Amino acid sequence: MKSTAFAALLALILAAPAVARAPETTRIGQYDATNSGQRILLPSGPVQVTVNRVTIAAGTSLPVHKHPFQRFGYVEAGTIRVSNLDTGKVVEYHPGEMIIEARDQWHTGLALGDTPVVLLVFDQTPPGQVNMVAKPLPR
Repeated sequence: MKSTAFAALLALILAAPAVARAPETTRIGQYDATNSGQRILLPSGPVQVTVNRVTIAAGTSLPVHKHPFQRFGYVEAGTIRVSNLDTGKVVEYHPGEMIIEARDQWHTGLALGDTPVVLLVFDQTPPGQVNMVAKPLPR
């Protein structure tokens, strides 16, 4: 008799609808300016969003470059030092941090330590446009 009651109770539990739970949300950050203090701007008109995972070998320095449109980066691994050549500001970013990159300002990055830097990079550009301009080398 006990086993029949247990089986009936188990059948009721398994047949009960699952209780919906709200997704867990953890805010990484909220930003209204780039890492050089510029207001965040989006292109007017149609926008193309491109997401790339970028891996920078440990000890590697990126060439001097700038972004004509807004770029957002999320540090998945490693530590990167970003040096803005126009403002002189230098900032280090660690795993779990966002990089709100400066627009139209020359900068470079250096992967610090012995771990590669892995970034998720989000670009918002007009369709067909690229968001990186390398600084021409002096003659």
